Amino acid sequence: MDVSQLKTQVNETVVNSMIAYLDEYDGDGYTKEDIAKCEALLCEYLDALAAITDPTDELIMAQVKTVVLALNDLNEAVDYSMIETEEREAIWEIIQSAAEACGLQDVPDDVTEEWREW
Repeated sequence: MDVSQLKTQVNETVVNSMIAYLDEYDGDGYTKEDIAKCEALLCEYLDALAAITDPTDELIMAQVKTVVLALNDLNEAVDYSMIETEEREAIWEIIQSAAEACGLQDVPDDVTEEWREW
């Protein structure tokens, strides 16, 4: 799993999109600090997966659940204004790709679906 490449994807597809929205709509709903929290959550997820030395579906899905619930909380804290369609798809793709790259064997169509509120 190429963590640095996935972290670059977080920056290019999620962070940049959120900043562009923030700049265009003049701070409507969330702040740059909230964007930094989102980026940190995704990077922590990637680091946690990379640290798994003997991956099992249970260990991988536990990390998926943790990041999805944390993103739910963050999005709720900003009145559900942060994760819109474009960001939702980018975040899902990163979470899904990383889980598969880590070695997830029983791969559902959407690893986030069970817990996702965004």
